[in-house]
Amino acid sequence: MTATELFGSARWMRVPGCMTPYVRGEFSLSRPVKEAWITVCGLGLHRLYINGSMIGDDLYGTLATDFHPTDAAAPYSHHCIKAYGEKLAHRIWCRKLDVTDALNEGANCLGMALAGGWYHCAASYGGTINYGDNKLCFTLEVTYADGSIERVDSGDWLRWTQSPIVGYHFHFYEHHDYSAYRLDGWNEVGFDMSGWEPLTETTAPDTEYGLQDCPPDRVIRTIKPRLVGETDAAYIYDMGENITGTPVIACRTKDICKIECRVSERLKDGDIEDYTNHKQNCSFVTDGSDRLYSLKFMWMGFRYASVTKNAEIVSCEVIHTDAAVTSSFKSDNSLLNWMYDAYLRTQLDNMHLGIPSDCPHLEKHGYTGDGELVCECVMMMTDAKKFYRKWLYDISDCQDRISGHVQYTAPYTHSGGGPGGWGCAIAEVPYQYYKMYGDKSVLAEFLPKVLHYFDYLEAHSENDLVVSDQPGDWCLGDWCTPEEIAIPAPYVNNYFYVKTINRLIEFCEVLGKNDLIPALRERSERKKAAMIRDYYDSSTGDFAGNIQGANAFAVDIGLGDARTLANIVAHYEKDTWYDTGIFGTDIVTRVLFEKGYDQLAYNLLTSEGPYSFHEWMSTGCTTLPEYWTYKRSQNHPMFGAVVRYLFQYLLGIRQEGSGYASLVIDPRFVDGMNWAQGHITTEYGIVAVKYVKSEDHISVTADIPEGCTAVLLHNGGQIPLTAGNNRVILK
Repeated sequence: MTATELFGSARWMRVPGCMTPYVRGEFSLSRPVKEAWITVCGLGLHRLYINGSMIGDDLYGTLATDFHPTDAAAPYSHHCIKAYGEKLAHRIWCRKLDVTDALNEGANCLGMALAGGWYHCAASYGGTINYGDNKLCFTLEVTYADGSIERVDSGDWLRWTQSPIVGYHFHFYEHHDYSAYRLDGWNEVGFDMSGWEPLTETTAPDTEYGLQDCPPDRVIRTIKPRLVGETDAAYIYDMGENITGTPVIACRTKDICKIECRVSERLKDGDIEDYTNHKQNCSFVTDGSDRLYSLKFMWMGFRYASVTKNAEIVSCEVIHTDAAVTSSFKSDNSLLNWMYDAYLRTQLDNMHLGIPSDCPHLEKHGYTGDGELVCECVMMMTDAKKFYRKWLYDISDCQDRISGHVQYTAPYTHSGGGPGGWGCAIAEVPYQYYKMYGDKSVLAEFLPKVLHYFDYLEAHSENDLVVSDQPGDWCLGDWCTPEEIAIPAPYVNNYFYVKTINRLIEFCEVLGKNDLIPALRERSERKKAAMIRDYYDSSTGDFAGNIQGANAFAVDIGLGDARTLANIVAHYEKDTWYDTGIFGTDIVTRVLFEKGYDQLAYNLLTSEGPYSFHEWMSTGCTTLPEYWTYKRSQNHPMFGAVVRYLFQYLLGIRQEGSGYASLVIDPRFVDGMNWAQGHITTEYGIVAVKYVKSEDHISVTADIPEGCTAVLLHNGGQIPLTAGNNRVILK
């Protein structure tokens, strides 16, 4: 879709040199309105108002994308394009909103509040992300009661001024001044626009356009914070959980004053901890009114907040993408219950602007490595279909059309990663989307893109091992191991190459592209042979010394012998805690379940060792940290990929094929858990399983939706299940 197809003759306007402006204009409608729709875009973020009321409850208006090409001199954020001559794709998502009830016969006012967002801001690593000044375009189509149509388009009748947000950094802060900028009523008819300036007409960004249906960011719920202490200068509040959102602050005096607020994920000596403050803060110069003060165009990630003693925090708004939770899990194991809750909270905290982010404060990037790890978990536990359809566009757009390289983040921003576990998102995310929703079209769409990604891996291989990435960029294999990374990066990257080849073979089988399969299988065998050649010890059966889960990587792609698996088992029976990074943790856990070592997998999940989920729970974490050792962020979802195994193995909800049309219910009954229950929501409806152990039997109930076939596996046999509620007694 082009800008003209979407906006007709409406003119694109920009606000020169102002990061956080208000834009307004008045227009008149001559007759009663029957129906009215506005198609609108505001870059970077925007809120739309008509006659003083915000239209919709979408807080930020614009989804994050790699919006459009930038000038060759644009700084830092597009360094890879400048350095390596890469060619990415671009798109802008716009909104179409029903505004019938907001309009009046006669005079009307349209207002937009704008902020830089991902479009123009200081980058978290330094430098600037700069697509240019804030821009807007809209076309309002009004159908009168008599059937006639009138359009109101953006143009030179609009004016702008600085909003009360006088300091803005999308990652770290907002500073408001309501004393110097007394603009109440700015978006209502009759407001005095003296001193407001004209916008500058600009050309439509050269990009692909579309109407967004990805769920937006909203205020999801409100928390009443608890006052837990004070310092000489501030009150300290606890939200009770690590969240993303904004404190809502009331001034305690009618005097004009400055309120300052800082946040953190942990406390230190009863005050905000600098280490987990992550440079986040906000301030408000008051105007003596009774208004409440909060963030408008950013969110902070925090559990604790301090506010100067001239104010109090009266509530806290939890903000993230409105993705409904469509799952549940409970058992008699408090740690597993905590894992489900903590992962879910972590994941939701990291869903903003159509991106599954790595963390909600320091970076806010849509890392392809983190995202491919947890995508199945997110789709299984929440209503994320439209969210991931949007992110699939981002992954496609961030692939270099020349080399096939897939960036470490989608949309692309400066970041780190590796060519294997990160780039393979180009296959893994569409594969899991297909498996969850049964949509074969994404496989057809991404098959040629994955083949092109293989071209890049081949160009960065030596002797059939992936050994490099772009010059100067990281070439990680695994990441965030508890001790220094020891598992070799080429070994891990070849694992992901082989894994992705196997995924593509499945693409071909589903799509009937059988002619591609022999060459893919031959390539897979060559890559595996290189791993055996360089990393296999025939005297022990180990790969890379079985360091940090290395044997599990091998077993997962069919390498090794009986000793390879036996050495995995022996290692984790001896030291039952995780020594693995973000990928190895998931792979080790899954391989143990798949190979029938259910008790050991359960013991590892519930371990009380030094590097364990229990350690996090015991220290009061309400979200999952980035590192086993609590370094940096306390709100990273990537280690939560294992939560899917609570459903797939401990409850036993799995499928054959795709879309959950053919269900296999296969609970793994382990020592230490006497009952468990939970559900997921599929395209057919809710699948729920519950089991309770007694002395002489196990009672299993399973709810199966209409349209599905289902069997319960037990003792090597199959028990047919029917639509509706099934109850089976197992001896």
